[in-house]
Amino acid sequence: MSEPVRIAAVIPAAGYGKRMQSSVPKQFLTVQGRSILQHSVDAVLQNEAVEHVFIAVSENAQHQLPLSRPKVSFVAGGDTRAESVLSGVLHAITQQYTHVLVHDAARPGLPAEVLAAVIKAGIHDDNGAIVAVPVRDSLKRSEPDQLIISTNVARDNLWQAQTPQLFSASLLADAISEMGTDNPALTDEASAMEFIGYHPKLVMGSLKNLKITHPEDLELITAFLKV
Repeated sequence: MSEPVRIAAVIPAAGYGKRMQSSVPKQFLTVQGRSILQHSVDAVLQNEAVEHVFIAVSENAQHQLPLSRPKVSFVAGGDTRAESVLSGVLHAITQQYTHVLVHDAARPGLPAEVLAAVIKAGIHDDNGAIVAVPVRDSLKRSEPDQLIISTNVARDNLWQAQTPQLFSASLLADAISEMGTDNPALTDEASAMEFIGYHPKLVMGSLKNLKITHPEDLELITAFLKV
């Protein structure tokens, strides 16, 4: 008999987010009375299949996080996103979780139906699954170091990756380790899986699942979270 599926979420939250132009890391900014990180944790815990959340943070940030609850643990984050993710994945493996659901700390608007869909798509396939949305706008490539258009980029079959991304915990740990946590091409967990030959499934995401990156994003997510 195959082992039962056990899912833990991993949220890398050791980054700073310089594009937010804030003295406070963006995941600790407050929206609707709670930090963005708290909203993101609650978003992944809205599905009962997610048994636990491992949050990878810097040591000096843990005291800022009023998230003490049975289903949440803090682990040491790293200098890169990949280091933080790997730290969380390895902790999940030691506690016998078979799969990990990696979610950005700054995506607090994850809809329940999107979460359910990526879990369903990813748990029974070694390729795993990620949330993504088709590219909607025209794409332009600029000249190097110049704000002028070099060429048009066809958007056919192009998708914009989001999170959550769900994979076998052991496979993802191997993929990140093999690709290297400081590899600039390792931009998300799917890129590590692709590096070792896998082809993750695409699950339709949502515009509400935006990643807070710039100051104006706070206005949008505030509106989404009010709904």
